[in-house]
Amino acid sequence: MRILAATAVAALVCTGLAATDAQAQRGDWVELGCKQVSFLGVDRDTIRVGRREGRFKAIRLVARGNDVEMLDLKVVYANGVPDDIPVRALIRQGERTRPLDLRGWERAIRQVDMVYAKRLNFRGLATVCVEGLQ
Repeated sequence: MRILAATAVAALVCTGLAATDAQAQRGDWVELGCKQVSFLGVDRDTIRVGRREGRFKAIRLVARGNDVEMLDLKVVYANGVPDDIPVRALIRQGERTRPLDLRGWERAIRQVDMVYAKRLNFRGLATVCVEGLQ
């Protein structure tokens, strides 16, 4: 039975079907920018997105170095229109938020404003990155 399963997986990999399926689940996520954040109670930071030519359907946040308790998020589109996205999520170090849908159809992003809170017994810094789904 194990030999049959291994053979099936090998056949999928050889034909490229396994890679295609993995890419479909992953989507075309692009890193839009990162910001090193400090924790002084409730704090705010902005990630400026330099890629105005990109159009995105959704974004997600990634925490690196430490956990981040994200309270609120505001996406400012290239035309200046803001979109408030309540997040209220603890992002564990090395993990991502769920995809956060953007208003409208495939929007260009100018910046992402974040509001986050200090965690009890927290030491050090964290880096928050924004990824966009094209």
